[in-house]
Amino acid sequence: MRYTTEHKAKAKAAILRSAARVLKRDGFNGIGVDGLAASAHVTSGGFYSNFATKEALLEEVIGAELGAMFAGVADADSAKRGQRLRELIAIYLSDDHCQSVADGCVMPSLSADVSRAGAPVRETYKRRMTELVAILAPAMMGTPQEQQQRAWTAVATIVGAVTVARALPPGDAARAVLDAALTAVTGMARM
Repeated sequence: MRYTTEHKAKAKAAILRSAARVLKRDGFNGIGVDGLAASAHVTSGGFYSNFATKEALLEEVIGAELGAMFAGVADADSAKRGQRLRELIAIYLSDDHCQSVADGCVMPSLSADVSRAGAPVRETYKRRMTELVAILAPAMMGTPQEQQQRAWTAVATIVGAVTVARALPPGDAARAVLDAALTAVTGMARM
């Protein structure tokens, strides 16, 4: 039986969504293709009919998800970008985001795996990070050069804070890391 193009696209999107959750939760080396396929309720053959390799899946996950949470900053009118960024940063640095690894951002979960991946994955990561910084920069204070520098600083700060907070036992120390990052990053955003 031949599947329609639409059916194939829906199946691929379902595998991508499911596998992204598992990769973020378990890490790239924490699960094999069989486990990724099972998480999406497909066979390994179904997986390979959509992704040539597990690393090709990682590349698509990065391409689809990195920075997606912050797309709304670009949608806000210029006077409201800083406010929208501060709102999103507060959500990003929340206890819920830290505890919901599978549903959270790919940057704290998969950046280390990307650093060990091949050139195509790393190029996709670079492209998406550059796009993210371009979205965030206009919401920052300063000259265009300062805005770009602050956007890079903001990304590094929030990703690092979530990574450290997740590694700590839940409680005061983890919350202190998130609060410090929130204060630092929101202080760079336009009013």
